[in-house]
Amino acid sequence: FRKDPCGIICIALTYAMLLHCLYVILFIIIIPLLNESLYGTLHALITCTFVFLCVFSHARASYFDPGFVPLPKKGIDFSDVKMNDNNKENNDGWTVCNRCDTYRPARSHHCRICRRCVRRLDHHCPWINNCVGEFNQKYFMLFLFYVDEHARTTQQILPPAKVLLRKVFGPGPIIFWLLPCDLKSSNDAIDLREMHNV
Repeated sequence: FRKDPCGIICIALTYAMLLHCLYVILFIIIIPLLNESLYGTLHALITCTFVFLCVFSHARASYFDPGFVPLPKKGIDFSDVKMNDNNKENNDGWTVCNRCDTYRPARSHHCRICRRCVRRLDHHCPWINNCVGEFNQKYFMLFLFYVDEHARTTQQILPPAKVLLRKVFGPGPIIFWLLPCDLKSSNDAIDLREMHNV
């Protein structure tokens, strides 16, 4: 775990967003609308499960070793390798990292943020405050999958966008939502429409 301020803020934001989603879905959507139905209970259970899986996979990706190449306990003499720059790679694919001064296996790369070589480095992700490498790539991909599935299940229980917009902007033609003028209140607009229809 790195003590990087940007990474710590990103982790805190990730957990805050997950908890906020849980709160909004449970206490603003499911409990008031689907309080006593089996449908509401099922969606509450699914939501809690996905949030738990998101937090679990995010924690695994954040706090576990991504595949750091171990640093040597004492300095290694690379004079024979560094003199022969044309052959930087030996038969097994091992190379020498100029920044770490250590041998690294094939497909390992140096992370400039962690200042270490990581096996099968994909990228350094600030949202998990860790590199995505050989040992935590599975959990990172699971985190992304669970977030995507959580978003899909949430869309299934939300009312259509037009219904939500009508709750926010009030009834009336959609064009009135875009105009900067204010009709005293949406109730006045309804009263005017009813008067003309009589």
